[in-house]
Amino acid sequence: MSLNPVPRWPLASMVLMALAGALAGGAVMAFVAMLLGALSGSWIAVGILLAVLGTLGALTGFAIVLLVLIRDRVTASEQRIRALLASVEQGSPPAESMAEDSAPPLSRPAPPPPAQVRTSGATADPPHRVAAPEQAITPPPRAPAAPSPFFRFLRRARAWLKGGNTIARVGVLVLFIGAALLAKYAAESGLFPLEVRLAAVGLLGIGLLGLGWWLRERHLGYALSLQGGGVAILYLTLYAAFRLFGLLPAGLAFMLMVVVALAAAVLAVAQNALVLAVIGFAGGFVAPLLTSSGGGSHIALFSYYTVLNLGVFAVAWFRAWRPLNLVGFLFTFGVSALWRGGGYSPADLVSTDGFLILFFLMYVAVALLFARRQNTRRMDYVSGTLVFGLPVVVFTLHGSLVADIEYGLAWSALAFAVFYLALALLLFRLKGQTWRLLAEAFAALGVIFASLTVPLALSGGATAAIWAVEGAGLLWLGARQSRRLARAFGVLLQVLAAGQLLHAMPDYLTPTIPVFNSLFMAAFGLAVAGYSSGLFLFRLGQARASYERGAAQVMLAWAIFWALFAGFADTGEYAPAHGEAGWLLLVPTLIIMLLAVLGKRLRWNASYLVAPLLGAVFVAIASGSLLAFPHPLDRGAWWGWPVLWLTFHGTLWWRDREDDVLLPGLTPWLHALGMWALALVLMPELAWRIDGALDGVWPVLGWGLVPAALLVLAARAPEYWPWRGHARAYRWQGGVPLGVVAACWLVWVNLASDGNAAPLPYWPLLNPLDISVALVMLCGIGWWWATAERYRLRGVPVLVALTFLWLSAALVRALHHELGTPLDAAGMVQSTTVQMALSLFWALLGLAAMISATRRGWRSVWILGVALLGVVVVKLFLIDMAGTETLARIVSFLGVGLILLVVGYFSPLPPRAKESA
Repeated sequence: MSLNPVPRWPLASMVLMALAGALAGGAVMAFVAMLLGALSGSWIAVGILLAVLGTLGALTGFAIVLLVLIRDRVTASEQRIRALLASVEQGSPPAESMAEDSAPPLSRPAPPPPAQVRTSGATADPPHRVAAPEQAITPPPRAPAAPSPFFRFLRRARAWLKGGNTIARVGVLVLFIGAALLAKYAAESGLFPLEVRLAAVGLLGIGLLGLGWWLRERHLGYALSLQGGGVAILYLTLYAAFRLFGLLPAGLAFMLMVVVALAAAVLAVAQNALVLAVIGFAGGFVAPLLTSSGGGSHIALFSYYTVLNLGVFAVAWFRAWRPLNLVGFLFTFGVSALWRGGGYSPADLVSTDGFLILFFLMYVAVALLFARRQNTRRMDYVSGTLVFGLPVVVFTLHGSLVADIEYGLAWSALAFAVFYLALALLLFRLKGQTWRLLAEAFAALGVIFASLTVPLALSGGATAAIWAVEGAGLLWLGARQSRRLARAFGVLLQVLAAGQLLHAMPDYLTPTIPVFNSLFMAAFGLAVAGYSSGLFLFRLGQARASYERGAAQVMLAWAIFWALFAGFADTGEYAPAHGEAGWLLLVPTLIIMLLAVLGKRLRWNASYLVAPLLGAVFVAIASGSLLAFPHPLDRGAWWGWPVLWLTFHGTLWWRDREDDVLLPGLTPWLHALGMWALALVLMPELAWRIDGALDGVWPVLGWGLVPAALLVLAARAPEYWPWRGHARAYRWQGGVPLGVVAACWLVWVNLASDGNAAPLPYWPLLNPLDISVALVMLCGIGWWWATAERYRLRGVPVLVALTFLWLSAALVRALHHELGTPLDAAGMVQSTTVQMALSLFWALLGLAAMISATRRGWRSVWILGVALLGVVVVKLFLIDMAGTETLARIVSFLGVGLILLVVGYFSPLPPRAKESA
């Protein structure tokens, strides 16, 4: 097994290299200390800074180099251990892996090959392919973890230290410090004039440049180190001659620095030396700052920066040097920002903004050249700082200049949007798939600036509407091009549109005209965009990401919410005073219709399959809400609710024609819900209509007759839709609640109503109340007989109880209308007439039940009759005996006694026969 050996430095070498690192670190920090001290103008400060920063740099350099070397040793040890483990797994001797790098491998005699059985036409496997009898299965090695930021820094420090000529680099720094110390000593001693000393330092820099150029073909790394040091010495010499000692005028110092910068750029391109180019251009950008006296022209400054940026552009034509591009970008727009914050005045708007736009176009071109210099067939990397950071910085600076101009920011954002969209389109057409990444980045910037134009120019409602539609467009584009990021941004833009609408609604969005107002258009735009987005996501099919599986349904719900919001907001503001309920009910009706129709036309099953379920929710809420009115069909609901109810049943008709429906188990309950809603609205509506024409018992009759009629309709089950195919649902799910309502009405009306039939006379059992009770009971019996074929007898006790209650109440009402007996509970208990009549009537009922049971063999009916007679006897002694009217009490006892005698003669014992069905 072969490995790339990692050098293992001896201890003495490690110490020496760490000392070299300490020397380099101290030299770098000493250079920084000299610059800071020179700026302060005090040699004492220079000495203090040299001592402090030099020591700190030496310690840092020593630690960095030592850590890098220790890591080398650890890496070598890890490689040897891996080699040992691999050799053990393969069955090879580990001695070779454990041998020292300098020692030759030990030769071992080859083991004799194992005995092989030869067959005709076959050869034995080579010895190294014979597998061991048992071999442990080792798990695959884990991927190495990503290094921490600290180790990345150490790696870069090590690369810089070992890259090129390390000794030459350290030597340049030491020579630079030595030249500075020599100049200091000469200045303190007064040996030479100041001009001569500075000229000597400058000649030293030129000499380093010349020597580096002469050595470029033999020792390129060494030569570039010399040239970089020479450029740095020339910059520092010119700066000291101008700023510290005043020997050079500003113009001359500036021109000389420009010459140095151009020379460094030319040398860098000629030798493909990025570091030299960075040093040269950085010095060129800093030159006007170093030579400025505070009273220069911004036009001259930005003109000079234009020339430098043309140089950056020229270098970018030949080299894809991203650090150099970043240096130019940072200096150009950093200085521009400083100028905007300090020296700018409104009179400089045209010239300042003109240079800003020029710089913007230059660095867009630099970004294009950087992409062009990538020698790949398909570009997979763009300069994020230039592509995305550039427009942000430029638009911010430009916006600060034109902020006081009306719609200045809006027009600026629109101009940026047009520029980037046009550039993206041009790249798509000229470069195709090769530059697709950069073109999509420009297109995204164009969309962002177009989105930004809207709130800067329009109201909150218009902004929300345009953002919503734009978000749907982005989602469509992402669906067409299989771009997840574009789809996510489209959804995000719609959420931002909703937030903008809600934010602007309290202050700015006041409806002025129906439909064509900012509030309705914004909410309706959100609804349309949401529905379109859900449709686009649905049509993606299996191309959807895992997190997008339910996104189509979410966007559909989003669209429904905003459609309701738009409709209710506009209707509540503009509906007629006495017809608002009808218009409010029209909103969910239209939404249900659109969901069903559009879903069918567009073949989006979620849209039309959810329509019946949504219709059921709307019908239930609407029917319950209408009970708050004086009557349900008030304020326009007389036409709004029937339209909603019929639309709901239309969606049920469509649902029945589909093979695959949503929540099929709810189908019977959906049909039953329509029946319940109809009863819930018709019962109070019919009572209100009758109450307006007649008094007395008439209004309460509708509460019992409506469910009775619906029970008959459910029991009859016509042979056409919706009963066809759903007869059981209407009889059971729809009929049972209505049967309970009818039974409750029977109990309530017999206990609480006096049966006043005005303007008709009251006839016992032939009055409106008793006739209605009889009809309701007949309808209930017919429904139960048709529905519960297997459970018919289980309803007999309920029927007997309701019949007993009805006949007893009819007797009490007849006594009230004929004899004036009371109807309240206390009065009836104290009335001996009522109690006498009830005792005789109940005794006769018991007699009839027992005699009929004896003849037909109904043992349970006989027991029921005996129980009733027992109740009558107990009632005689507890209630009737307390009466003050002696005649009535006597009649009660005599009548009940005679009845008991008749029962004792005809039916003294329960029948023996079995109960018949």
